[in-house]
Amino acid sequence: MILNLKHDTELRKMFLKSIGNGLDYDDFISTIDRYDKKYLVAIFKQSISKYIDKVVDKFNILEKRIIKSEFEDFSIRFSNYLLDNLKLNETLDSINVEAYLRNKMVPVDTKRLHGNYSMIRIKEILKENGYTNIDSILEENKVKSLKLDLRRQISTHFIDNKKIFCTEKYVDGIIKTKDKKPKKFDLIIFSDYKPKYLFEMNFYSTAGTKIGINQGEYIDLNNYIRKNFSDLEFYWIADGNYWLTTQGRTRYLKLLQYFEKIFNINTFKEHLNDFK
Repeated sequence: MILNLKHDTELRKMFLKSIGNGLDYDDFISTIDRYDKKYLVAIFKQSISKYIDKVVDKFNILEKRIIKSEFEDFSIRFSNYLLDNLKLNETLDSINVEAYLRNKMVPVDTKRLHGNYSMIRIKEILKENGYTNIDSILEENKVKSLKLDLRRQISTHFIDNKKIFCTEKYVDGIIKTKDKKPKKFDLIIFSDYKPKYLFEMNFYSTAGTKIGINQGEYIDLNNYIRKNFSDLEFYWIADGNYWLTTQGRTRYLKLLQYFEKIFNINTFKEHLNDFK
């Protein structure tokens, strides 16, 4: 106990806080004989529990402990725990390391990652199936809003006979029905240089107000496009664990009254040949 309190400052803070009386380490050591041994052991175990909870969120605390010479046996015991108890070697052997590292993403902001996940996967699927992303070409030509024929805005000789798509663009004449502002689409797939297939994408991990707002907007948008743009088609790509819940399945069936199809990432890939 004394060794841990002396050399692990984080554990020491938790222990002394539990003891109370505003003691610092030197004061505690000088008066340690006044305390009942069983009491100190109980406080120490309680502090270890709090320490572990904190380490789970801030692993750098444990890293500082591992490198200290005073705890040279700790790294050995920790390694043995990973190898013998958690079977780390067996777990690593079951992972395709090359594929894992190639696809690995570290989500600093998991909410943002979930929001972008559909876009990331759909772009990968399109590229894997021979589509060319023309975002950089449109940016070079300062195109933010697409006319109903791309040949009116850029030279297309370098993308002749290619299947093309772009992301985050407006389409001339299409507005949000509530505020009448131009509508930006997450994904647009072209057919004969025309922005024919318009998509919105969302990834829902749980139920919330966002999905209710989205469905209302997309129902209105779908009706508006059907009424005013006979050559354009709107689709919703909605993925995530939410749709596997009872509430999600019920909502999905009701939404099919308003949309011919609602895709998830897998069904989008299966129907990719429909977008010609």
